[in-house]
Amino acid sequence: MKKQFSAQFKESSVEFAMSNSQKSLQELAKELGIGHSTLERWVRDHKQAHGLERKLSAEQQRIKELEKEVAHLREVNEVIKKAHQYFINNPCR
Repeated sequence: MKKQFSAQFKESSVEFAMSNSQKSLQELAKELGIGHSTLERWVRDHKQAHGLERKLSAEQQRIKELEKEVAHLREVNEVIKKAHQYFINNPCR
């Protein structure tokens, strides 16, 4: 069963997390008695809603895109390797 939190609790949790940035979100979530990913999502949503997201430079954005592309190509390469092994071990009759 998924826990439901009030809007006031979410707001105060985000404020608490943002005012205690010297601690990790994991530590803060434990103090609040909520899951780390829950607090992380609330903080991220708050930052997006209030335009507080960290802006990436064009170079940083390009690096991020290239890293994503490299990860995708590595996955594709693994699939090709597995397919190659399959066809070597199971030749057509």
